[in-house]
Amino acid sequence: MDTEKSKLGLPLQYSKLSEYYDLLSQDADDSKNRAIEKILQEHKVKTVLDLTCGTGSQVFWLAECGYHVTGADLSPALLEIARNKTQKEKIDVKFIEGDMRTVQVGEYDAVITIFNAIGHLTKADFEKAMRNVHANLKDNGLYIFDIFNLDAMTDDAVKNLAMDIEKTVNDTKIRDVQYSELDSDNGRLTSYDEFSIQEGSNQPQIYKGQFTLQIYMANELREMLSRNGFKTLGQYAIDGSEFLEKKTESILTVAKKI
Repeated sequence: MDTEKSKLGLPLQYSKLSEYYDLLSQDADDSKNRAIEKILQEHKVKTVLDLTCGTGSQVFWLAECGYHVTGADLSPALLEIARNKTQKEKIDVKFIEGDMRTVQVGEYDAVITIFNAIGHLTKADFEKAMRNVHANLKDNGLYIFDIFNLDAMTDDAVKNLAMDIEKTVNDTKIRDVQYSELDSDNGRLTSYDEFSIQEGSNQPQIYKGQFTLQIYMANELREMLSRNGFKTLGQYAIDGSEFLEKKTESILTVAKKI
């Protein structure tokens, strides 16, 4: 990991607490996957590269829909979980360890980076990632990604991002308490986590961490895409519905390689 990326940090679930990533993930709403699949279907996409696949949420969904999907991610721990799923579910999907800014996988009909993944990059690194996405796409290929909408991040919206999740697996209790703060001048949303992991009657282990997301206004994303060889085809709410600049919390952007 280079210094540019480490300035923003990564959630503890990506490394130290990777075994709890799926359990604590709030990205379980199928409406996002349905919206992505609808876009792919409209553009007659057959092959998809997920450059930030994590444990495979979008990869497995799209594979079951009949797409030829490849997953790539920076985290070996998350990829190991994804590969174990392929064996358990007997799904033929390839996973590759690699950085979205540099990994070269081939030429696909579409590339996706979902669940605010691009927010873990600085602006300069996101533009580098855009150019790498461009290199992994066929002519006129699609790039689909999501990110929080800076224009909609009011004080109340930031407060509403707070989480207090408690889950139990076998005899292990896991709790994640998170709150966030916004630096609106720089478009950076910093989240603070405190994890409590208690096995049986043992004393709980406490882990604290923080990470920052670079978030964007919709017009800023369009300008960045234009500079890096893309034409923006549309911007939507995360479920594919109409995007409202000052109200929609997350932006789902669809762009075409030109």
